[in-house]
Amino acid sequence: MPETHTSGSTEPDMAVPLRFGASGDRGEGGEGATLLYLGVFILLLAFFILLNSISHFHDEKVGAVIRSVDDAFSTQALLTGSPGDRQQARREAARAVQDLGDLIRAELPLAKVEAGTETGTLHVTMPASNLFAGDGLAIRPSQQGMMDRIARALENRPRGVSVRAEFLFATKGVEDTAPLVARAGALARAVSALGANPAWLSVGLEKGMEAGQLRLLFRVHEEGA
Repeated sequence: MPETHTSGSTEPDMAVPLRFGASGDRGEGGEGATLLYLGVFILLLAFFILLNSISHFHDEKVGAVIRSVDDAFSTQALLTGSPGDRQQARREAARAVQDLGDLIRAELPLAKVEAGTETGTLHVTMPASNLFAGDGLAIRPSQQGMMDRIARALENRPRGVSVRAEFLFATKGVEDTAPLVARAGALARAVSALGANPAWLSVGLEKGMEAGQLRLLFRVHEEGA
């Protein structure tokens, strides 16, 4: 019989193992995709953390700016101004009160003029007849200059500063106070007509002084002080 030949060994231990290249490639590619995914995730996470930090910084910065604007343009600041402006307004008001006291001393030598214990206060005691003509309600023409100065001291002032005044008529020993009430009203109307702010002025009766006396009290007032 003719001899036959085989192309390879038939022994089991000589079998060539099968390799599936596609399966091996898929394993290596899966690991690369996972790493790529993780890398992108970390980058996105870092990006969002950065955005969040910038957002908080922006909010804090905007908040600081808003607070600064509120402080600079708050209602109180607009009304009263800076501390320096308010001090200047107070000095001007105190000077007006001082000038008024000097004028009264010059015009009415017999009047008792006293500066208060603090700057910007003035107490004046005088006979009412020095200001009123006779027993009526008319102001003496010779005292028109003093009336003008009183009105200027009581006019509106800036920065929450004002000069307040009280006009008090003595009632000691007086039975009928109606004429004194009428004089108090006439004096208030006369000063207001010359430009004084009626809100800064009050009039009344005082029991502690002898009849016929008139007290004028002035003081510098600051809103919120």
